[in-house]
Amino acid sequence: MEPLKKIEVNFTPGTIEFPSADRLKLYVNEMLEKTKGLVATDDSIKATKASRTEVNKLEKSIADVRKKYKKAWNEPFSAFESSLKELEGDCKAASQELKETIDSFEDQQKQERRKSVQELITEMAPNYHVSPEDVEILDKWLLKSTSKKAVLEGVAESMKTLQRLNAEKAQVEKLCLKHELPAERYIDLLQRGMTYIEVEQVIETDLRKQEEVADLFKQQRAAEVVAQKASMVDVGDGKLIDTETGEIKHELQRVSLELQGTKEQIDDIARYIVKSGVKIVSSSERETVFE
Repeated sequence: MEPLKKIEVNFTPGTIEFPSADRLKLYVNEMLEKTKGLVATDDSIKATKASRTEVNKLEKSIADVRKKYKKAWNEPFSAFESSLKELEGDCKAASQELKETIDSFEDQQKQERRKSVQELITEMAPNYHVSPEDVEILDKWLLKSTSKKAVLEGVAESMKTLQRLNAEKAQVEKLCLKHELPAERYIDLLQRGMTYIEVEQVIETDLRKQEEVADLFKQQRAAEVVAQKASMVDVGDGKLIDTETGEIKHELQRVSLELQGTKEQIDDIARYIVKSGVKIVSSSERETVFE
């Protein structure tokens, strides 16, 4: 079948003659002119209602004529339009079916390209010391227009970025461990796009804030000690009497230490502390480390 180059339609514009248009317009104007200024009173209400009835009849007769000829005028086009719409519907249904066939084929090809990219990632990952599961497959790698070379370069670049990020995460974790900071917040900053230098600056800022808070706490605690001591009488030999309660207090020192040594050295220090009479306020479990 040869392709249809042109849809032929024989169309002759119709005409409607309306010889009484001017007379109808004049008649309507004259009738409506009579209704202007009518006032409803006990004497005129019947005449006013009669005038409205006449106007309504005239409106209906005009509308009936318009609807009659409109229907006759539209009937040929309605049949013509219905025929074309039916054919349009057939074409749309066929187009949708073809689209589904094309989409299914392209999706299958995309899945095959995804499988190929995943195999490439699995093969390359050990060379960059990264996990294949951590490498995100980008949509552009699955496009038919993307060359194998571009995919290879893209995968390599992603792995280099992931390798660098893993190394920086390890550095952040080590730095946080050193300063006893929770690493999650700073690793999240790395993953959001901050450089390691920027994250390191955030850590330094947080440490300075911690030191400032610690200094304020020390100053507050020192002021409290001075205030407490001011209300006591020093009787010597490290003894003070609370003037409010009469209790005898002893001025002592408290310090926290983190010790590291052999088992024997730690045991010796523990025995010395017990023997010296120093009170152990708190202690941690022993932890084995290797250096």
